[in-house]
Amino acid sequence: MSRMMDKTLTRRLLTVTVLVLAFALLSLLLPVLLLVALGVDLYRYAKDRTPAMAARIVAFGWAYLFGEALAVLALAAVLLFGKARSLSATYRLQNVWAAWNYNAFRSIFNVRFEVEGEDAAVPAPLVILARHASLIDSLLPIMFVGRAHRMRLRYVLKQELLADPALDIAGNRLPNHFIDRRSKDFDLELASLRELASDLGADEGVVIFPEGTRYSERKRAKIAARHEGRAGVISALSRSYRRVLPPKPSGTLALLAATKADVLVLAHRGLEGFARVADIWKGGLVGSRISVGMWRVPRSAVPSGRAEQTEWLYKTWADVDTWITSRELTIGEPAVSR
Repeated sequence: MSRMMDKTLTRRLLTVTVLVLAFALLSLLLPVLLLVALGVDLYRYAKDRTPAMAARIVAFGWAYLFGEALAVLALAAVLLFGKARSLSATYRLQNVWAAWNYNAFRSIFNVRFEVEGEDAAVPAPLVILARHASLIDSLLPIMFVGRAHRMRLRYVLKQELLADPALDIAGNRLPNHFIDRRSKDFDLELASLRELASDLGADEGVVIFPEGTRYSERKRAKIAARHEGRAGVISALSRSYRRVLPPKPSGTLALLAATKADVLVLAHRGLEGFARVADIWKGGLVGSRISVGMWRVPRSAVPSGRAEQTEWLYKTWADVDTWITSRELTIGEPAVSR
């Protein structure tokens, strides 16, 4: 335990120091960087009518670091409240942090979110299966489920995200699990997921990204190629996907084994342009509409056997794939526009 605490303190000392230095340096250089960025943007616009991306990237970078710095300060302050009040305050800070990043992203890149099926998110508790295709889509469950319905969400996240100091501090103070994808004892990781979902309250949900990594066409094609020539429903479905990666069932099944909560599926289309800096640089994201869709699967519709649940999950992900491709062809009127 002491060794783990030392490792945590060392990591946070490093990440918080880097955050402070990066924010101070960017703030100091912000006027110069914006002038240079605007020059680059003018050149790119004159050349091929690319929207102003350099200035937007600089602005979003500053907004992100500003939000991080304030979050870390606030997280330190709420420790003075005592354990019970500190937990409640940390949940509120998580919502504020998510809203700050969401609104900064929405305004800087001039995007509009269209939400379908928001009413499907009530009542809790829920196991939320969310698509992963972007640097920012982890905010969607908080914004459209947690904040919208005053629901406390627990997350299954990859351990690499501990490099984000606000996420590290808040995420470990709240009931979440940062999964070690390189762990030699994966049974221990799955046991932690079962524990995470075992005591969900009437105002709580647990979020997992079944694909386990961000979608890319290269990854999808590589996985589909591995299933070429293989028989069976799972391989057939893996080959059929066009806009999602095949789900990795172990984590989802571990959550389902620990709770009888209904399942909420959260799909989205349009955030693929925010997967990597290279994607952002292309400019296709600016002025776009992001579609978010949610639908509920009653627990009675989820089979009980492991093999049956695995097939159900793959078929559910085929529904996500169909939902995405249908919105690429035509986007109908949204249930909610934000």
